[in-house]
Amino acid sequence: MPISRFRASCLALAAGLALLAQGAAASADPRPLKNAGDIDLSQLTRETFYERVVPAAKKEGEVVFYNFAGSFGPTWAELIRRFEAKYGIKVTYSDVKGDQANQQLIAVHRAGQDSPVDAYFTGGGGFPLLSKSGVIGDVPLTHILPNFSKMDPRFTDEIFGRRHGGTFALVHRNQTAIGYDSAFVTPDEVPQDFPGFLDYAQKHPGKVGVTLPAKGGSGGGFLYSAALALTDDACRKPLNDYSQTLDQARDFAQGASCLQPLWDYMGKLFKVVELTNGNADTLNLLNNQQITMGTVWEDGVAAALAGKQLPETIRLTLLKPGEASSGDAFIIPTNAKHVAAALLLIDMAMDRDFQLWKLEHKASRSPRTDVSTADLPEAAKAHLVPADQLPARAGPVFWEMSTALGEALDDKVLNK
Repeated sequence: MPISRFRASCLALAAGLALLAQGAAASADPRPLKNAGDIDLSQLTRETFYERVVPAAKKEGEVVFYNFAGSFGPTWAELIRRFEAKYGIKVTYSDVKGDQANQQLIAVHRAGQDSPVDAYFTGGGGFPLLSKSGVIGDVPLTHILPNFSKMDPRFTDEIFGRRHGGTFALVHRNQTAIGYDSAFVTPDEVPQDFPGFLDYAQKHPGKVGVTLPAKGGSGGGFLYSAALALTDDACRKPLNDYSQTLDQARDFAQGASCLQPLWDYMGKLFKVVELTNGNADTLNLLNNQQITMGTVWEDGVAAALAGKQLPETIRLTLLKPGEASSGDAFIIPTNAKHVAAALLLIDMAMDRDFQLWKLEHKASRSPRTDVSTADLPEAAKAHLVPADQLPARAGPVFWEMSTALGEALDDKVLNK
């Protein structure tokens, strides 16, 4: 055999063995949860899931569900309605503040007590803390829940550059964007990139709202996106280095000279914009016509429209080269009391019909590969990011770096 063909065969064999090793790792027995009960997690597969889990879940009879995202209440009300109707299992639901709930679960875990929650919908940025603290149950959800078979493979084992092995079940994707009132902003005024956004703000002083990064994710996502857009390749490499801790990101944000174009841009922008105290504050200013354009979340706009808190003339756009997208997920805490019912609830959250409903009514993007805006009626697309801008103008956010940039912003721009 020629050497080139021999090398190719060896490479192919190595790649195949690597894939087999990945598969073995993904299907390896998870650590037993404290209260797994009748469920043998090591034997659970997509094929055997319902026959083994449904009877055990009905025996448990209830599941406790925490939601960290305030705007998601109506979304989860629809899921709970479907779940209780199908399985007859009671759902005890609570809206929580993410930081407080995380600390509660960490404290309970360290004390060896049963978790107060079985299925926790938590922010993507919270994964490092919850994982490091041992709160996340070592259950490969994305590998054993049937409705996750259609999941985008980019998220099956990783999220935002962090490997989770299937334990962090992404069910919602969201997108930062620029929202504008088309009753006041003409099509040729809609900015296409970050310089264009600054130009519009300078021509319309006080009519653009930028959420303070420390007060809301739309501002943090905007700042991180601007950093990627306005700096050189050498700077973008550490901006995208997800292996960094928060402290390492802070050191970079405070000391990197390559970030100066970002600080210069923000200094000019902040002289002419309205700095808002949160995502809701930005939307409220848009609703009251005090501003005509602002930083927003796509799903936040949908929730405000549903509550008649924004005019129907609101539209969205993404700035080139891209704006940050994020996502949130379910976990089962290690000491959850109703494991089977939690498994069943999380599986239904990824059901295609529910994911389509969520996209149409709540602008909640799906991690499923078979759900897209192409499946929606035309009327439902008007207030979404235009289809020709996704995924071309969207990219993942590194929240630790976003946090670090937001802190540095105080020293470099706001308090200067």
